[in-house]
Amino acid sequence: MSKRRGAAATIVLLLAALVDAAIGQRAFAIDITTSQTGSGAPALAYVGDRLYVAWTGSHGTQAAKELVVGYTTSHGQTIAKISAAERTRQGEGPAMVADPDNPAGVVLAWADGRTGGTLTATIYDGTAFGCRTAFFGLTTRHSPALAADPSGQLYLAWTDATDHLNVARLGTEGCPTTHTMRLSGRTVLPQTAAYWPGLVFDTTGPELGLLIAWVAPDAAHTLTVASWVGSTVLSRVTTVDTAGAYPTSGAALSAWGSDLYVAFRARNNHWYLGYSEGCLPTCFAPADTGTAVSSPVGVEKGSPTFAWFNPAGNLVLSSVLWD
Repeated sequence: MSKRRGAAATIVLLLAALVDAAIGQRAFAIDITTSQTGSGAPALAYVGDRLYVAWTGSHGTQAAKELVVGYTTSHGQTIAKISAAERTRQGEGPAMVADPDNPAGVVLAWADGRTGGTLTATIYDGTAFGCRTAFFGLTTRHSPALAADPSGQLYLAWTDATDHLNVARLGTEGCPTTHTMRLSGRTVLPQTAAYWPGLVFDTTGPELGLLIAWVAPDAAHTLTVASWVGSTVLSRVTTVDTAGAYPTSGAALSAWGSDLYVAFRARNNHWYLGYSEGCLPTCFAPADTGTAVSSPVGVEKGSPTFAWFNPAGNLVLSSVLWD
């Protein structure tokens, strides 16, 4: 395991500058390269002093790699694994968010590699998994996305068999009795995506509600961010100027401080990061971090914490801290 610290790496400079601008405090980043290997975008969620990490591991077949879930209290210097029982597709990661009904738990979703990509979700309550629900009839080739609003409502987004974006509310109220979750208010959008969608509930200044991001399957791989308002017509549709970077992954969204953030892998196999620069949501201005990756980038929903697999296939966790 190796650790890089300080201003030597471009990623440190960029992230620190972004946090300095966002919160007005001196910031620095810690990158931890772990011994864990895998593919796809890792998923991150802070719960108390635990940073939960979920990723597609290296064991299994291409169609059904292990889905590893663990947590760290040391920014990734050590990761306690708690499960590798589920399976998902190589190159496609899980989704994860802090459980709004349990201050110690997380909610996870993934495309089950053993059932043709069936959309599946479960809850980890801090000690055990439960309420595992397979939404039979709903399949996806890509990773799903999860988000929660301030009231505790969960949302799930995915691409269907025809690559159209889908958004629905995810209900967990049946878990204590029927031990299953349910989807409601499902909307099939006219937009299609080349990769998995990004999802976050905007908690910054002028709240924009539930935001969804996707990369279109067009010649330019156009990146778009919009608000989902419960219908097939999206609001505040914004095309992100990627300056020719050509995204080759889905876009991860995060909201912290007074800004929104977007991250994606580009054709040069570097990951790009942009923030909204105070003009929500129209000017993310993504920039090359200078960091080479072999996977898409995962972002924690409410903090400057990122994860990816480096060219050697090792999981890297990057956390921005401040004085």
